[in-house]
Amino acid sequence: MSKDMLVEAVLASGVVLPAPGPGFMQLQKAAADENAGPRELAAAVVDDPAITGALMRVANSPVFRPRSAPRSAFEAIAMLGQTRSLAIAASTTLKGQCAGLDMKAVENIWAASALAAEWSFTACRRLPCRSLADLVYLTALMQDAGIPVLLKRTSEHAHLFHGNSVALEAGARTLDALSGSDHAATSCLVARNWKLPPEVCDAIRHHHAPEMAMKLEDTARRLALLLAIGRRLRDGPSPDWTDWADLVKLEFGLGEDHIASLGEA
Repeated sequence: MSKDMLVEAVLASGVVLPAPGPGFMQLQKAAADENAGPRELAAAVVDDPAITGALMRVANSPVFRPRSAPRSAFEAIAMLGQTRSLAIAASTTLKGQCAGLDMKAVENIWAASALAAEWSFTACRRLPCRSLADLVYLTALMQDAGIPVLLKRTSEHAHLFHGNSVALEAGARTLDALSGSDHAATSCLVARNWKLPPEVCDAIRHHHAPEMAMKLEDTARRLALLLAIGRRLRDGPSPDWTDWADLVKLEFGLGEDHIASLGEA
């Protein structure tokens, strides 16, 4: 396989990738044990109040519609499952490493990613590929993880992320141009560094490159397309969606009316 020259260039530029925190590493280690269940996963994050709190908040959110409110990390993980719990732990850990950055920008970036993850998850659950729902939740949460990494080097551009999610997409493209870097490639590097599944890394790498995304293997290709659907449901028919609409229809047979219906309660 040939090297991705843009990813290599970002890496060679000296960008400092965030290290996975101890709470996330303990959870990831526990998840690697095929005999581990929710109790073992909960024990892995017992000393990380930020991750524990995030798991509880997400598990009690309307998108997952819990029959009874989870009252502990164990109950939250049992409801969310391993992959979504890892996703929440990863995003929480990354957000916690944004000290010194413009917090309005940071909050907007992570809020937009969380909303995209909820929409991608919801849409996937209504499609034949519903088995990918947890994985697309992880991928969507991490798709813009490279933006704060780039802002650490170019903090003067943080104002680009003071708007709504549609403006954030435009801001990300502007940041790429002004920084001479690429947030999708940087996000991919973060995902690789955190040892996320290869198909997740590939989908993140090409989440703004539809032609390249269509050349990926089946799971990574569908993840990239589901990310686009999530952004469409989050942002409406934005310029970003224009590049993906026909490809989503080709893969899933979804026209614009059907796409809109995926976001209905």
